[in-house]
This record gives sequence, C-alpha cells and structure tokens, in this order.
Amino acid sequence: MRIYDMDKKCYVAIQKIDEACKKIEQLSDALYCYKNEIFTTVYDKSQPALKSHVASFKKEYLEQTNMQFLYFTSGTTGLPTGVYKTKQNSRQQALSMISTLPKNIKFTRVITTVPFVHIYGVDIGGVVPFEMDIDVWAKENFLPEELALEAAIPNTLIITTPLFIKALNRIKKPVHFEKSFFITSTAPLSQKDAKEFKEHYRSSVMQLFASTEAGIMGYKIDDEETFKTYNCVQIGENDSKLNISSPFVTQKVLNKTIKDVVLPFQTEDIVEILGEHEFKLLGRSSNLAKIAGKRISTIQIENIIESLGEVKCALVKVRKDEKALRDEILDIYIESDIEIKHKDIRDMFKEVFGPINIIFKVYNGMEIIKSSVGKKIGFKEKTN
Repeated sequence: MRIYDMDKKCYVAIQKIDEACKKIEQLSDALYCYKNEIFTTVYDKSQPALKSHVASFKKEYLEQTNMQFLYFTSGTTGLPTGVYKTKQNSRQQALSMISTLPKNIKFTRVITTVPFVHIYGVDIGGVVPFEMDIDVWAKENFLPEELALEAAIPNTLIITTPLFIKALNRIKKPVHFEKSFFITSTAPLSQKDAKEFKEHYRSSVMQLFASTEAGIMGYKIDDEETFKTYNCVQIGENDSKLNISSPFVTQKVLNKTIKDVVLPFQTEDIVEILGEHEFKLLGRSSNLAKIAGKRISTIQIENIIESLGEVKCALVKVRKDEKALRDEILDIYIESDIEIKHKDIRDMFKEVFGPINIIFKVYNGMEIIKSSVGKKIGFKEKTN
C-alpha cells in the first residue's frame, strides 16, 4: 500500500517522523511504526493541556515492550487516560472489519477525512488499508463538495464521520456512489440521516460503535436499529450496561500508573441484548461529549470553568441537535455573582484544548442543585 498526499498531488513515503504535525505526517509515522512493530504514543499534540499531561509521565510508561500504540483519551474522571494496544489488537480488529465489507465492490483505494491522532484515525483510517494492501488518500482539510467528487470514483472506501454524511445530505450533489462504501465513527448518525443518504446517493454507510479501550464493539448498516458484533466479540450486561470480551480490548491502561484491564470490560453504555451477537443501544453516559471527533469529559469542562475565581459552581449538559451538522452542543449553567461571558469561556477552551470548535451556550444566574453527598443533580434560576 501507499500514501497519496492529495494536497501535494503525489505519493509520500511511509517513514518515521518525530513530532508529526500534519495529517499525512501522522499517518506516515503511525504506519511506519505499525509495519516495523515500533511502539509509539498517539495523541492530539495541538491540545496544550494534553501535551503537557503526556510529558508528565515517567519515561518507562511511554516505552512499553510488547505494545504497539499508546492512545490518550478522556475518561469520566475528566483526566486523560492512556490506552495501550498491541499490534494484534489492531490487526485482528482490522481483519474482522474487512470481512464485513461488501463483497460486490473491489476496493482499490481508501479516502479518509479523519485526523490520525486517535484510535479511529490510526486503526481504521490507517491499519485497515494497510491490511487490505490498497492506497490511502488523505489531505489536511476536506470540503463536502470535494468528498462527493472523490466518492463518485468507483471502488472507493471512504472513512469519515457523521458530520460529512450530514453535510453531503445537505448539499445534495447530483451524483451517485453505487460503487463506493462509507464507514463512519462512533458519533451517532440518526436513522433519518442514514436513510436519506442511502436514497439520494445510492451508497451504504457502516456505522461503527467503538471506544479506545474496547475497540469495535458493534456495527450496523444504513438505518438498521441494532448493532451486530463480530464472531470473536462476546457481549453481556451488568445493570443494563454493556460489557465486552474480545481480542480488541486493551490489556492495560495508564492513569497515574499502569493498570491491568480485567475482562469482560465494563462500559457505561446502556443496552438491550437481543442475541449472542446483537444489541440495541439505548443510551450513553451523560458524562462524555463528542466534539470534533474527540471525547471530552463534561466533568473536565466543569473544572475548567470553575477555575475562574468568580464561578462558584458549573454544570455542563450535553444536548443533541438533530437539525445541526454537529450532534452535540454543550449547555453550560453557571452559578456566580457576576456574569461570565461567552468569550471568557471560549478563550479558556482554546488554551486547554487548542483550536477545536466547541459549540456551547452559557446560562448565567443559575443555582446548581446538589445531592446530600455533593453530587450535582440539577439547576434552577437563582431568586433574588
């Protein structure tokens, strides 16, 4: 396989690139490490707080033997969690996913719109075409119109996000993608959007349900209601929450120290088990927001806002807007004696997370309601 740089209009070498910043560089470095079984740490270096957090770990934590990747993600505690993956984790996951691709299309290339700073970008956007031995095409930034032109070329596998599916639905280009196939990430894509895409563009979308720790837990096609699992994935539930045993699950995670992961891996996703390899997703943990392809803890956001001296307490709720391209919006309720401006919060987000677009609305003049043990349970308008 080869990497094609769509911006420079040329193929680039798969090579080791320290401090890779651009998408093509990130992909090249990740695949070089994967091919040569070199351990590497993968995270979004544009986030200043995350970069500082990774640098704070002891050197031996960032140089693990028998591991392939160390991904960093945000957990429900609000602190980034390191997730170790072996090459076998990534390879077996890729081969399982490849086995479910349509047999009537002979794919000759992969177009990927996602960054290579997390598990979806590297494992699906990079390792999958590597194991298929077909070229991967990428560029720094895609426009929906550009993606439509590329998807119209037969035998193309497109690895993207629900944001692009919704954008393509909006522009309604007069083209069809019968000989192409789309894969989208964990962020939810409504049945209405999936059906609309299928009917207009005559192409199917495979929606993956996955996490950094567990890998791919399930997949569904177009407007299907339930997720299917691969044969090697065992599912169960504990207090209605999904648990997973599979060869994709991480063996250990890194918080302050390295901790072993015990199977089955317990998630915070509420499900209904329908069969040995089928489940329906009923809900997700309200403590995680999906923003610009990254999972960010609402607790972490509350801590950032509460670091402003004038703020007594903050509560963040995740709201889904079916009419917007972005599924999740943050409603921020603030208890403070003075008004906290939108710009103040935006500047703090930029300082911590870097240049990602976080959509939020601020509600001042609130009283945050807490339980007897101090847990935030709601809000009400403050009375004079």
